Amino acid sequence: MKNAGEENQIPCLVEYGTIYSKRDMIRVLRDLDRVEYFDLIDDSIVAQGEGYVIEVYANSNDSTLVFNNRLHINVNGFEYLKLKTHPKKEILLYSGHRAIRLKPLTNILNSDGNASIEEEIDEQRIALASQLACDNEVDLNYYND
Repeated sequence: MKNAGEENQIPCLVEYGTIYSKRDMIRVLRDLDRVEYFDLIDDSIVAQGEGYVIEVYANSNDSTLVFNNRLHINVNGFEYLKLKTHPKKEILLYSGHRAIRLKPLTNILNSDGNASIEEEIDEQRIALASQLACDNEVDLNYYND
C-alpha cells in the first residue's frame, strides 16, 4: 500500500536523472550557453562540434536545427532527457535511435561579468516565456487550480 504522501510528491533531480516533462527539459536546456555537441545514431557519432544554444522551444511545427555554430532545440522532437555528471557534466536528448549529447563549455559561476550574465539570463527567460505563451502544447501554469 502506498503512503498517501508519495502520490503527491514532485520528483527532485540533483545533478543526474531522467526527465520526461517537456517543461522541465526546457528549464534545463535554456540555461546552457556554449556547448560541445555530438549527434549519435545507434551510439555512433555522425556529427560533432561546438556551438551556442540560441533557443529552446516546444511546438509541433519546427525542427531542432544545429547549423553554423547555433543550436535551436525543439524538445517535442525528443522522448526524454538524461542528466549526467560522471565523469563530466552532460545532457543527453533521446529520440529513438538518435541521441544528442551536449557538454556545457561555460560555467556561469566562473564568469567575470556576472552582472551581464544575470541580465542575459533574465532576457532569455522573458523571451522564452513569451514564446512559450504562444505555444499551446506546453502548460506554463506552475500552480494548478
